[in-house]
Amino acid sequence: MIGSELLNYTISLLLGYLLGSFPTAYILVTQKDQIDIRQAGSGNIGARNAMEVSGSKLVGLIVLIVDVIKGSGAVILSSQLLDYNFWMMASGGIGAVIGHNYSIWMRFKGGRGLATTAGVMILLGWIYILIWLILYFIAQQFSKHIHLSSVVASILGPFVLFLIPEPILKSMLFFSHRASDVIIIGTIFSFMILLRHIESMKKLLFETKKYPNEIDTV
Repeated sequence: MIGSELLNYTISLLLGYLLGSFPTAYILVTQKDQIDIRQAGSGNIGARNAMEVSGSKLVGLIVLIVDVIKGSGAVILSSQLLDYNFWMMASGGIGAVIGHNYSIWMRFKGGRGLATTAGVMILLGWIYILIWLILYFIAQQFSKHIHLSSVVASILGPFVLFLIPEPILKSMLFFSHRASDVIIIGTIFSFMILLRHIESMKKLLFETKKYPNEIDTV
């Protein structure tokens, strides 16, 4: 029984990875402008860089929508093919975010996983998205820096989830009766987001030391 469950979780993770690894931004920007997005702008294979490199809000919007669908699709795929329980679906979602962030088709380069994480959490714990966005916009008002704001939201998000009374948090979940499930999965995704912002934070710290009176907001 344990071996069978472990196999199902592994399959769920791999299916999610394959779906998440679809390089939406790379394909759209290459088709539209014949530009390798990995070599342009921030080098990030995500919606924001796709919009900035292509100069098209439509391209950025399409990338955003498809990347969200990858996350939700992985959750649904795991539930339909394997088992309809929270952590089976969560493993598919985790695989999708890993696939997006470290795509096998892009030599393990990718995006920062924000849109794909949102796609997963829409189904598993939408309150995490709301909390993350509120924290992000509050931090943005003070820092004026998108990456720093993402880091702040990702660090504080799980703590805010933990502070929500359990009955209220449970009432906001679609697939789980345990408040601890959404706190754990929120913490996992926050950690994954933070991993993808390490280089951005290094760059910010370097530029702050070099130009103490100027903060890069790009």
